[in-house]
Amino acid sequence: MLDIATQKSFTQRFTAIRKLKKEQLVSDTQKISFTLKDVGQNSFFEYLGKTWFIKDFNKYEETSDDFKSKKGYFIYELTCLCLETGKTANFEWEFDDELEISMTLERLSFRNLKDDAGEAIDEDDLDQIADDKDVIVINGEKFWYEDDWASIYYRGSREEKVYMYEFENENHTKYLTIEEWSGSGKDEYQIYTSSPIDPDSISIISKGDI
Repeated sequence: MLDIATQKSFTQRFTAIRKLKKEQLVSDTQKISFTLKDVGQNSFFEYLGKTWFIKDFNKYEETSDDFKSKKGYFIYELTCLCLETGKTANFEWEFDDELEISMTLERLSFRNLKDDAGEAIDEDDLDQIADDKDVIVINGEKFWYEDDWASIYYRGSREEKVYMYEFENENHTKYLTIEEWSGSGKDEYQIYTSSPIDPDSISIISKGDI
């Protein structure tokens, strides 16, 4: 008999498969030009031999540092379910001269982060690290300061303030992002690594709700 977690995983995947609609399938000729930029929630795509279902579709909009002025530049976050494994991962895309896509790898906490001297860091150190354009170390791997910026996160009709701190490893093959979420009375943090993806490595199966 399957345990409860496995049963739940199978149920989620079967529910997702039932949302595949014939009229939303992408033809072989369309697959040449279709990218993640052309699909919406409840769509399906293939990446590295696995099939992914977009179960949630949200976005960040860059703002001024005080969150008052919106700049009209968006990063789209796709929460995706792998039909073969039951794994959930976020794919993000943005368009700045060309399409850029990344995939989350690992969720972390401040206890995983060190400074260049091997000392622990916490949320109180972030602004100084950004000002100094300093480095953060994870299991011996260095991530160099890349950027920090404010944004509004749109989750349906709800808007939340998020301040982003972005870092990159030396080979430009992995990113570290620290998100500072405010508005619930105290700041909360989401920390994760991600990697860039070649847009051509993703094949769209269906367009979903667009």
